[in-house]
Amino acid sequence: MAALASLLMRPRAGFLVSCQTPAVLSCRGASKKAGGSSKNLGGKSPGHRYGFKKQDGDFVRAGNILATQRLMRWHPGAH
Repeated sequence: MAALASLLMRPRAGFLVSCQTPAVLSCRGASKKAGGSSKNLGGKSPGHRYGFKKQDGDFVRAGNILATQRLMRWHPGAH
C-alpha cells in the first residue's frame, strides 16, 4: 500500500499541461446560440377535405356520405 502511495505522490515530468493565458480564455464565446421555440407549424398540415361529396343528380346508396362539415351548417332532414 505504501508503494502505491509513493507512486501516486511522485512528481512526473510532463504531467502538468500548460495553460492558456487569461486573455485567450476570456475571448472565447458560444459557438452556436440557443434557438427559441417556433410555434407556426400549422401551414404544413394537409386540408381537412370538407364539403359536398355527392352533387345533385349523383347516384347514392344507403350509407353514402353526402357532405362533410366542421360545424352544423347543413342540418339533416328533408330539404
